[in-house]
Amino acid sequence: MKRLLLLAIPALLTSCQYTISGTAGKDLEGKQAYLCDGEGQNIDSCVIENGTFKFKGKVDGQSLYAINIEKTRLGVILTNGTTVDVNLNENPATVTDNGGYNDTYAAIMNKVSEASAALREKASKLMADGLTYPQVNDSIKEDIEALYDIYRKALDENKDNIVGARILGIVANQFYNSIEEMDSIMKVVKYASEIKAVNLHLENLQTLENTKEGKMFIDFTGKNIDGTVAKLSDYVGKGQYVLVDFWASWCGPCKGEIPNLIELQNQYAGEKFTVLGINVWDTEEKFKTALEEEGIEYPQIFVPRDNKDNATQLYGIQGIPQIMLFAPDGTIVKRNLRGQEMKDFVANQLK
Repeated sequence: MKRLLLLAIPALLTSCQYTISGTAGKDLEGKQAYLCDGEGQNIDSCVIENGTFKFKGKVDGQSLYAINIEKTRLGVILTNGTTVDVNLNENPATVTDNGGYNDTYAAIMNKVSEASAALREKASKLMADGLTYPQVNDSIKEDIEALYDIYRKALDENKDNIVGARILGIVANQFYNSIEEMDSIMKVVKYASEIKAVNLHLENLQTLENTKEGKMFIDFTGKNIDGTVAKLSDYVGKGQYVLVDFWASWCGPCKGEIPNLIELQNQYAGEKFTVLGINVWDTEEKFKTALEEEGIEYPQIFVPRDNKDNATQLYGIQGIPQIMLFAPDGTIVKRNLRGQEMKDFVANQLK
């Protein structure tokens, strides 16, 4: 009887841990494979030998991890007692677990991929038929909602497991645009707080709350064109309206707004108004080249990628151009200004 009990112990120990078994092509032979936690920290590693690699360990409850090999990164849901198979020879790579959470997530994303492909095909056909962008967007509204419904259904059906949390990480910035909405959905979706993308979106919403219209500006540093230190406070809060444009040389829509900004600078620049460019996510060489090519003469601050002050993060900016108007006292008057609306708004303010 005691011998039977002892024989059972290894089986119990094995059932309390996860196992990841992977296969990879010859191009990855001898390469290092890493298992990372939700924060991107390496927690385990192994070498790919004979086209295979393996990880074993324990987790608390259900968690989203990632496998990193060279430029390949795969999300993997881990629970104790789960055996996960990873196949890097497939295109795209697959993560399966015999009907577990990874399979559930894969099935959802397959539906998303099919709906997205159909949506792109329909939009392309409408464009080929001569419809404008607004007309195309109007024609595919129902298709977009059908795509969103896949995500909504997945959230509802998996709110009590890690799959729902992983889905929330994908759609949070599309579906939930206030701190109250995020707090509400995070109370419903279990494990939501374990997903980095969810927490980042919540942090970004808080940043937007801190820099919404009516709030005082937040200062940051960068460089003048000559390389000397520059601050936003060198311009903002000094008694004049400042139209601040966060932009980059590679950004098409950013370049599309430059003629409007030049027009406003030429028309109103003086004691009461100036345009200020904040170059972000760029290289200094390309930034300076763009100044010449675009004929930009209004003031500029270049913010290097490794700058200690992350200008875009401070203002919750996830896409550029982001153009905002600051009042003479430094408060934010208006965000998200573009085109003719921007020109009209500035003109009305300066009246």
